[in-house]
Amino acid sequence: MLDVCVIGHVTKDITRINNRGKELPGGTAYYFSMALKNLGLNVAVVTKIGYNDSYLLDDLNKNNIPVFLKMNPRTTMFENSYTENSNHRVQKLKSIASPFAIEDVPDVSPSIFHIGPLTKGDIPLDLLISLSTRFRTSLDVQGFLRTEVGGCVKLTDWREKGRALSNIEIIKADETEAKILSGQENIEKAAKTLSEFGPKEVIITLGSKGSVIYAGKSFYRIPSYPQERIIDPTGCGDTYMAGYIYRRLKTIGPFLDFHEIGKFSAAVASLKLKRHGPFQGSRDDVESLLVKGEKKEFLFGQRPVKIRP
Repeated sequence: MLDVCVIGHVTKDITRINNRGKELPGGTAYYFSMALKNLGLNVAVVTKIGYNDSYLLDDLNKNNIPVFLKMNPRTTMFENSYTENSNHRVQKLKSIASPFAIEDVPDVSPSIFHIGPLTKGDIPLDLLISLSTRFRTSLDVQGFLRTEVGGCVKLTDWREKGRALSNIEIIKADETEAKILSGQENIEKAAKTLSEFGPKEVIITLGSKGSVIYAGKSFYRIPSYPQERIIDPTGCGDTYMAGYIYRRLKTIGPFLDFHEIGKFSAAVASLKLKRHGPFQGSRDDVESLLVKGEKKEFLFGQRPVKIRP
């Protein structure tokens, strides 16, 4: 049985941290699927890459992740430059693969589709609506806000968000994206506004400040699990969502503990920071980090907070 099918372009990424560059495969489809596979779920990828770039799929193939591939004249390519604390990114767009279409989606019925556009044109509105009205869907909104200006990526509001989000079950945005989409500067207000478009669960990642989950008309503030040394933050949001979807699908029964779901997600993302490329750990590694985090929370009196509106 297929647990998750992710739709998005696998990219060629150049990551620069403190002026030191490294080229690696990237994109939501890559980071998300690799993390889910290492956590133990059955995941498949729908993607498009350039004719000469099949090597970008080597990791997926080695990990027995089914790939529904259409070759393309171009591969989406980004250059990501980070400041010293890795909380700020300057992103340049070098090339874009062609958009996905309804006929690109294979005849599969996963427990959930995860949609990961990287640019505004990746996922047409008709495809998004078709999937969200027929299947459980989660969406990373980042691509729908990205506009190319002089080769650099600029974030702008998503005009079609009302129609597009009406049937989406779970959405994820970072702090800046959430504020632009909602028109709200306060994170709790932003999350609540986004939920009014339709999603039942809203996740807003805040970098080193943790994350916020809004579900069941309640807010959950989730701490981060800082690493002493950050090697590569690229793909951390996708890795967080892999942890989130993993715990959501593994939770049995009517009661969902969003504190625990959020903490697990944050721990998966934290472990990814320690190395270049995707999350390569296991569930045991995540649980070990959570135990260490619980000890710190006990010592310093810092625990996740549930805030009722």
